[in-house]
Amino acid sequence: MNAPFYNKIKQYAEDNSVRRFHMPGHKGKADFGFDPIMKYDVTEVERTDNLYFPQDALAEAEKLAAKLFDVKTTVFCAGGATLGNQTALSFFQNKKVLFERNIHISAFNAAMLLNIEPVFVYNKTDKKTGVVLPIEAIEIEKALNENRDIAAVFLTSPNYYGLCADCEEIKKICTNHGAMLIVDNSHGAHLKFAGEGNDETVKGNHCADIIIDSAHKTLPVLTGGAFIHFNIDVKREDVSARMLAFGSTSPSFLILSSLDYARAWCEENGDKFKSTRKKIEAMKQRLTENGITVVSSKIHDPLRLCIAASNADEIDGELQKRNIMPEMCSGQCIVFMFSPFNSEEELELLEKTLIELAPEAPIETDGLSFPKTNFVCSPKDAYFGKTEETDVKDSVGRTAARSVIPYPPGVPILFPGEQITEQTANYLIKRNTEKVKVI
Repeated sequence: MNAPFYNKIKQYAEDNSVRRFHMPGHKGKADFGFDPIMKYDVTEVERTDNLYFPQDALAEAEKLAAKLFDVKTTVFCAGGATLGNQTALSFFQNKKVLFERNIHISAFNAAMLLNIEPVFVYNKTDKKTGVVLPIEAIEIEKALNENRDIAAVFLTSPNYYGLCADCEEIKKICTNHGAMLIVDNSHGAHLKFAGEGNDETVKGNHCADIIIDSAHKTLPVLTGGAFIHFNIDVKREDVSARMLAFGSTSPSFLILSSLDYARAWCEENGDKFKSTRKKIEAMKQRLTENGITVVSSKIHDPLRLCIAASNADEIDGELQKRNIMPEMCSGQCIVFMFSPFNSEEELELLEKTLIELAPEAPIETDGLSFPKTNFVCSPKDAYFGKTEETDVKDSVGRTAARSVIPYPPGVPILFPGEQITEQTANYLIKRNTEKVKVI
């Protein structure tokens, strides 16, 4: 495969004449129980490259990735979407950013440290299943009309349930209002390969100004590998400086080389996502015919299965006993993620087991995604101020000092600096939160 950085690291690692008097300390020889990969775990030396100052192979690998994803610039990242979100938001320090409420904690923490003023647009919830729905374009336009000084809009698409916003339409609205669009596309790096032409079901998110692909979630990449894509003019050294403000100066070359490998693999094997999609769509149809509630929307991730059931915890427990491991069980929903590396046998076993377990229909929910409240002090002041822990029932009127985060999906119910209202407290208690940190 044409994977210049991957091949460079592989060549260096497999050169048995090399004597390593550099980091890391295992020297490619320590027996950790997975020693075959140890020799490929190298660092920045003359014959490898440097993530923050890429010279040849890594620079070429990033250009090849940008071409594949049809963006202006791609930067490799070994710190996951967390570092990607931090880097993306660093371009909007001290400005006002519109966030959908269903954002990952990493995005909010970055905003807090960068003195970004967050403005929230609240997601709706599907009452039938309790699933948080993507933000609609009309909601973004309304919020931008009410806040003329918004510098950027930050969305999560797809969300953890595989539901996607119409980012193409939202991008047009942002452009008309002079705002940038940032998309946390953590769960959607593969969407580029799962659709055909102008497929309305699968609309990729690489139309945004900045896109963060947590590539390890859906592509053959080691955990922590991510792409940061730009459709705006940026200097690579400027992106490096911003990454360095948050990320490690010792990025994993195993992770970085796996990004290059995955890009090359996708170039040669992208159609395998389409064939996997057909199998999953057929499975979803059969599950629906057997009375199982499958969550979907007009624009969605076809390689994700989300079923809704009133006895989701019980179903999840039974699956775990049979060594069938879902991605997540939260509320009434169980989420499964697929890739071309799932075998036919695995797919057949999952389908057979779900039909056998017969998940019960979901119970209608209260339809509340997140309790609405206001910031009464800056998130940074609340987070780093003097805190105390109190019972949620006694917290009404107090100011949150820490996020309350069900994980997964890692989306906070409450942010530092927000006032705890009676509605907020009742919401937390209903979702089994007993204590909260306040200032």
